Amino acid sequence: MVSVVLLEVYIFGSAIVVENPEFFNKLAVNLFSKANVRFIIILWGEKSCIDANMVHDIPAFTYDEIIRLGKDSRQSVPHSFKEGHGYIHESIKSDDVATLMYTSGTSGNPKGVMLTHKNLLHQIKNLWDFVPAKPGDRFLSMLPTWHAYERASEYFIFTLGVEQVYTTVKNLKVDLGRYQPQYLISVPLVYETLYR
Repeated sequence: MVSVVLLEVYIFGSAIVVENPEFFNKLAVNLFSKANVRFIIILWGEKSCIDANMVHDIPAFTYDEIIRLGKDSRQSVPHSFKEGHGYIHESIKSDDVATLMYTSGTSGNPKGVMLTHKNLLHQIKNLWDFVPAKPGDRFLSMLPTWHAYERASEYFIFTLGVEQVYTTVKNLKVDLGRYQPQYLISVPLVYETLYR
């Protein structure tokens, strides 16, 4: 679900920055000095957990509120939605920023990296050389969707039209048997931990 939301965000030229209020609070000082934040969307957690000193008058919404606003918007212009009228689409260039991703900040301040559409497309095109997946294959992922490697993998998976299932290290053994994936998505540290 979140991956589909991210794909829609890229198509319509918006941005997703953080996944929860705690990470937002950790990142807010650097974020406001580098980005023109117009609103905040909290995917998980409560708006009340956002540090009010950091957000000033910037509106904040929960994920559920955004879903509700979208439904209300569609109902108010049903003819436009069905016929494709009333929407303005901006053209994007390959060197335009597609996403601004931040590290978790476990070893200091979170650091941001700007990935362009060209960066993401390069990954999608070149992953095929290493992962010759085909229709009917299944990927099992142990990474959160805001992880850079996970995000690149998700876009690659979208282009193939194959299935992706999310799991955790805790549920990996059961999910391996249940879903019988052809591919696992994770980082070396997770595999090393499982091996020990």
